Amino acid sequence: MVNMASLIALAQLRKTHFIKAALLFATLCSALLSSISLAQVPIIEVDRTEVARGETVTLTIRVFKQRNSVQIDLTSLLDDSEVLSNRTSAQTRIINGRADSWTDYIVTLFPLREGVMVIPSLTIDDTITQAIEIQVTNQGPRSNQDGQELFLEIQVNKESVFVQEQLLFTISLYYTISGIRNPQFTELELSDSVVQLIGSPNQYEKLIDGVRYGVYEKRYVIFPQSSGPLEIPDILFRGEVTDGSSNFVFRNLNTRRVTAFIEGVTIDIKERPANMRSERFWLPATSISLQETWSRDTQNMGIGESVVRTLTLVAEGLDGAVLPPFSDTQIDKLNLYAEPVDIQRTFNEGSIVGTRIESTTYVPTESGIIEIPAISIPWWNTDSDEFMITTIDATTLQVATAVGELPAEQTVASSGELNLSVLAAPELDQQMIDEQSQTETIEIDIDWLNYIIALALLLLLYTLYRVFLHQHRALIGAGIRAQATVITDKFNPLHNFNAAFIDLRKACASEDVLRIKASLIVWAAHYYAPVKINSMEDILSLQGNSPLGDLCLALQASLYKEEEEEEEAGPQQRGDKAFDAAQLLNLVSQLSKQQQQISKQQRQTAPYRLPPLYKN
Repeated sequence: MVNMASLIALAQLRKTHFIKAALLFATLCSALLSSISLAQVPIIEVDRTEVARGETVTLTIRVFKQRNSVQIDLTSLLDDSEVLSNRTSAQTRIINGRADSWTDYIVTLFPLREGVMVIPSLTIDDTITQAIEIQVTNQGPRSNQDGQELFLEIQVNKESVFVQEQLLFTISLYYTISGIRNPQFTELELSDSVVQLIGSPNQYEKLIDGVRYGVYEKRYVIFPQSSGPLEIPDILFRGEVTDGSSNFVFRNLNTRRVTAFIEGVTIDIKERPANMRSERFWLPATSISLQETWSRDTQNMGIGESVVRTLTLVAEGLDGAVLPPFSDTQIDKLNLYAEPVDIQRTFNEGSIVGTRIESTTYVPTESGIIEIPAISIPWWNTDSDEFMITTIDATTLQVATAVGELPAEQTVASSGELNLSVLAAPELDQQMIDEQSQTETIEIDIDWLNYIIALALLLLLYTLYRVFLHQHRALIGAGIRAQATVITDKFNPLHNFNAAFIDLRKACASEDVLRIKASLIVWAAHYYAPVKINSMEDILSLQGNSPLGDLCLALQASLYKEEEEEEEAGPQQRGDKAFDAAQLLNLVSQLSKQQQQISKQQRQTAPYRLPPLYKN
């Protein structure tokens, strides 16, 4: 009886312990699953949801995975903003023996317009994040720097201009901080307007209220092509500032982003004045001058002799390309031969000066006094706001008769018949012409002449070879071989990114997996430079779970399977249809295009780097 009670008590005790253990195990599993579930959900946040125009927004994306195992596509952010920089930060935290690790992707965004900027939903590791709205307000000219370290200023020479009249527009960046690099301004793209940058950006210093500023200035000339309000957009500036320090290992300068903003302006574009609408040409300018020069004396010429007349039209405030032709194309008793027009464009104190030079050769066909008509060019003076005409008075050419005598002006005017002052045409001696046609001519065999010239040329080449080339033939041959080696190396896939891509494309077309593997390693060495890539394992260590990594794994599996098949069936069955070479080529093509675009952008922005104002 005692033994039965003991057994029952022991069974109940074991049952109690089993229930507690099961509950504890279920709790631990639930906590573990909950932590795993939470760890897999990315977190996205911004430092603020309301910013002023010209300021930046910091977007932080936290992913609870290793840095190389997650790929984030940020192209959707470019609709309303510009990505100024992005960086990653990996962290690990241990609390009560529990380790948590995550990676922060920190992106600096620069809003491009006022209103609501939307950070759209992002797909991160099969998870879709929530969209975030940021209010961008216009609070006047400002920058992301304290005080007056950095600010913009714009200037226009007029608040109202006529259509096709020049408008001078200047953007000035004032700064007291040194080391500004990669300056970028909003590009002026105006509809129904011609915009020209005046030379290269100016750099100088200016003292304002006792503070010495460095000034980086860009000047434009704008020609509106239609009347009405002309909206010049807001101007945004982005650049980088270095603090002079650098990483000891990689020698990378420590930089930070600087931005500035200023509102645009509206210019009133007026129509042509009423009294100019019937004119063939519309020339709004501050000054127009017309000059002529002659290549010789025009008062003592003969029939068939030539004289060159050069007309130069200079217009301040207009491009030379819009100046109209003004020379005569036809004049009685003259043959006219026009030369190509010389069109020039210069800038004087920021204002455009256009020049059109027209040169014409005049050849008289009759003797006497030939009148060259006057030239009149109507235009509108934009300074005095009035209609004006620039003219060149009429002039005359005095052409002598066959014996060199000039006709009396009174005689010609009274008779009205110019042929009275011209001598009779000389008579031709037909007998002399017949005798000349019957004289014997000397005939030369052209074939023998060609043989003699060819022989002389061969002798000359042989002499040059013996005198100059023969004694240096070894040096010349070595130079040619060295140059051929340099050209060959330049287009070697090991030294050229494009050649490596072409070689990989050919390998994919052949479906030879061994060749594909070798070509892929060479291409990856260029793409991931300066990271050393010597094997497929190096690519896999960089790519993680990306599409390229999956294709590399498939390629490795295909090679391993191929080796097994070769042991059984021989090399005739090389090639594994399970590996998709076309998919690999498509992905590599996309990555190559992205790399080329990045390189192109770097080459375009390199000439505009702003050198430091002060030495560190």
